[in-house]
Amino acid sequence: MRILDNHCLFGRWMKDDRDVSLKKLLSALRSMGAEHGVAVSLRGVFYDHDAGNAETLEVCRRHRELVPAATINPQHYFGRGSLPARLVRQGFRMLRFFPNLQGWTPQGVVFERVLGECAKARLPVAFPIGKASDLASQLCRIAPKGCRVVLSDVYYGGLAECIEVLRRRPEFLMEAGHTCVPGGLEVACREVGAGRVVLGTNQPLESGLGAVEAIRRSELSSRDQAAVLGGNLSRLLGGI
Repeated sequence: MRILDNHCLFGRWMKDDRDVSLKKLLSALRSMGAEHGVAVSLRGVFYDHDAGNAETLEVCRRHRELVPAATINPQHYFGRGSLPARLVRQGFRMLRFFPNLQGWTPQGVVFERVLGECAKARLPVAFPIGKASDLASQLCRIAPKGCRVVLSDVYYGGLAECIEVLRRRPEFLMEAGHTCVPGGLEVACREVGAGRVVLGTNQPLESGLGAVEAIRRSELSSRDQAAVLGGNLSRLLGGI
């Protein structure tokens, strides 16, 4: 089964001294047998999204196992043109947001504008839900039709809300990572189908081995396990 990880980071972690270097990420992907990881530079999270996106592209060109994900900080988005459209032309396959690290909420109109531009550009979006499952509900209401959103960092306590959002928005997906507790993955796949779940581990900030093993040991069929581990993400990104 192919393993494709939708949630990877590299660079310098500004919150503490944990090693999230590119070398650490590549080692983590090899350790869990991942063929590809969708990665974003932390320079774009903590400093400047344009500089970070440029670094991501350069790193992904040098390391073909990495798939470029861009980021945009709505607080620094002043231009009139569509940055998501330009990102697609540059080769980015995903846009990942970091509201908690940057101090903003999805209630702003700039964020709403970016979602609209992503929908037009056909650029999938990953947004962290964490333990605040009402964020998934907000995304359900404000994302325009056709905007493909991946609910990221979903914890078991917010699983019911996220499942209801996926029922209402057939173009939405969710990541399996924190939800890989006993029974959690099975509940999600039973309620919305295994085709709506992708692997996302937050490596190397967190270990992805546990999530992969949880999927392999789950009660899902081999076909559904293969879909969650890599097939669904490959399809979402247009083939990798």
